[in-house]
Amino acid sequence: MRLILGQPEQREIVHYASGGLRVSSLHHEIFVDGPGVQRRLRFPSSPLDLALGMTRLARRALRLDKCNVVPIGDDLVAIRQGQVFHWSAAEGTFSRTLQLRNCRCVLHQSVAVVDGRELFFGEYGRNPNRREVPVYRSLDGGRSWRQVFAFPAGRARHVHGCQWDPVEERVWVFTGDLDGECQVLCADREFRHVEWIGDGRQAFRACSAFFEEDAVHWIMDSQLEGSYHVRLDRKRRTVEKGALFPGPVWYIKRLADGYYLAATAHEVGPGVRDGYAHLLVSRDLDRWEDVHRFVPDDLPHQVFKDGVIGFADGEQTSQGFYLFFEAIRGLDGRATLCRLEP
Repeated sequence: MRLILGQPEQREIVHYASGGLRVSSLHHEIFVDGPGVQRRLRFPSSPLDLALGMTRLARRALRLDKCNVVPIGDDLVAIRQGQVFHWSAAEGTFSRTLQLRNCRCVLHQSVAVVDGRELFFGEYGRNPNRREVPVYRSLDGGRSWRQVFAFPAGRARHVHGCQWDPVEERVWVFTGDLDGECQVLCADREFRHVEWIGDGRQAFRACSAFFEEDAVHWIMDSQLEGSYHVRLDRKRRTVEKGALFPGPVWYIKRLADGYYLAATAHEVGPGVRDGYAHLLVSRDLDRWEDVHRFVPDDLPHQVFKDGVIGFADGEQTSQGFYLFFEAIRGLDGRATLCRLEP
């Protein structure tokens, strides 16, 4: 299997791509492209934000490139610089709907969307004092929010992702980072019935999951020890480890034609086995093929980020899916349409 990279585009993130609609961003601008639709929107930004973000290196160092954009019908829900916005297509305006406590934005693919209108996400930030970590819910497509759950202080550093499980029809929440902080929760939509899974150790540190009929699969994102594919049996609630990955996996993607993708991040720690960021592919969630190795650039991780490969949300196939890159040599701050070939 080979990865064929398309021409890199001047887009830092492709947030969503499906059915001809694509949502991407560059610094403080959002681009919405689709059949009969072409919009260029700007986040509400201060003059200082605009001035500091004029170069890619400054945006990397100050995290001014980081944002989340989720299409909800014709509208958008967007998160940037600690604020959550709703953009109304009918009104053509941004409204600030929530001020976050502990973070500026969340990980990609970490906002669960249920039935097109109900949303869940949890805060992702440094949280050095290990304060409680909220999970939010919206019932009106992101026009308003309320806290539906909170991890008690010291129980989790931050939320890696909220995911909707169509099999059990429940919300799964994944957290990190140290032993005792790696929680896997399974809850009803109101979070009245919350199931805590695992013992808080690194095997339960993940960002998202593949939901199959008989099992829930995740891949560890630990730089502290080896990251394995973990399979949770739905009935028995027991876990078993499968393949060992070359490094921590932040992002995964299921393609519409039966392929599963996983991307390792190049961080610093004993769980990082080499000097690359990898893209791996599977057809059966058992055997994983390493199809491409990307070389991180040489800038310091703590200031200019780890080497990361991201996926766009939305239905895509092996003949057309988006990757975007951070701290990858020759591709930093770029996105590209890719395909797989035998």
